[in-house]
Amino acid sequence: MGSLGRLAHLYGWTLTLLAVFCQRCQGSCPENDLEQREEEANVVLTGTVEEIMNMDPVQNTYSCKVRVWRYLKGKTMVNGEILLDGGNKVMIGGFGDPGICDNQVATGDTRIFFVNLAPEYMWPTHKNELMLNSSLMRITLRNLEEVELCVEVSQ
Repeated sequence: MGSLGRLAHLYGWTLTLLAVFCQRCQGSCPENDLEQREEEANVVLTGTVEEIMNMDPVQNTYSCKVRVWRYLKGKTMVNGEILLDGGNKVMIGGFGDPGICDNQVATGDTRIFFVNLAPEYMWPTHKNELMLNSSLMRITLRNLEEVELCVEVSQ
């Protein structure tokens, strides 16, 4: 086998290993379809992460203060006790939760958030907090249109 043949052989193996690795990555964190994610979330909003706080070193989870840009679903569920800093920010917890696939953010990230009110068993630590319900979505025109369509269909 010449140099070109060996290079092609190596390239083929590299692609095969990459494909296997990607399948394992996807398989280790299955995600529900968008319709189900939207139905399971009581609140869907777009917002920008302003501050990361309440790091839990045992659970490796954290909460974030998020500036809300738009409610796509459930605005009436977010009352005065949950609203922060004049009513345009909320606290969202559950970042780092191993049960949620895409759940890591940095300050300044703008995303679509699928959340629910923190259940009573999480109080007082997470009282008046929203909790991530499923993976975050990047804000693109297509993603916004798909989420809005899901919200319209379910109402």
